[in-house]
Amino acid sequence: MIAATGLRWILTLLFCALAAYGLWRALAARSQPWTARLAHGLHAVMALAMFAMSWPWGMDLPGTPQVVFFSAAAVWFVLIALALPSGPESRARTLVSALPHAVMTGAMAWMVAAMSSGMSMSATGGGHAHDMPGMDMSAPGAIATMTLGGTGDRWSAGLLALVLLALALWWLAKGFDTGRLAPRTASGASSGGAVHAAWDLGCHGLMALGMAVMFVVMV
Repeated sequence: MIAATGLRWILTLLFCALAAYGLWRALAARSQPWTARLAHGLHAVMALAMFAMSWPWGMDLPGTPQVVFFSAAAVWFVLIALALPSGPESRARTLVSALPHAVMTGAMAWMVAAMSSGMSMSATGGGHAHDMPGMDMSAPGAIATMTLGGTGDRWSAGLLALVLLALALWWLAKGFDTGRLAPRTASGASSGGAVHAAWDLGCHGLMALGMAVMFVVMV
């Protein structure tokens, strides 16, 4: 989807690094509840899907299974926050913490659906994507090979980009604060749990930032 070589490789490295981190946390964090490890796994899958969408061959991957998967993931984040015991935090606070993840996975499902719909209409129209309401062929030298053609889809993508950018800034700021204010051991090192929490927040922020860039490219 991204035509600019430099941006494509930047996002490729970003999403691959995030996928590797999410997979590592899902497999290595055995002290965490299974729900937390599954959440890390879902983020790893989403990072791999975003990596694929950065390349033209990613547009050939089946869209419907991805839409179903990420829609179910968005619902899962909400349901698990409502179903599990809240512990020291109130249920409302737990739900508020889960909503950004639901928004991010839901935005992923919307992106795949919009791109798949545009590609399907382009194929039906004999490859003349610039005449179709779903997708527009970009001019030579553009950042993306295709962009959304419908006004409603463009506005939706722009709104999602702003929401994801806000989440990215919030997560990154919270991650920096978590690392900076983490309790210190006698040797001056941060505790392991605080370090992992800071890295988790930072990775969530980078994921949201990368997705925001992808939505801007679609517009």
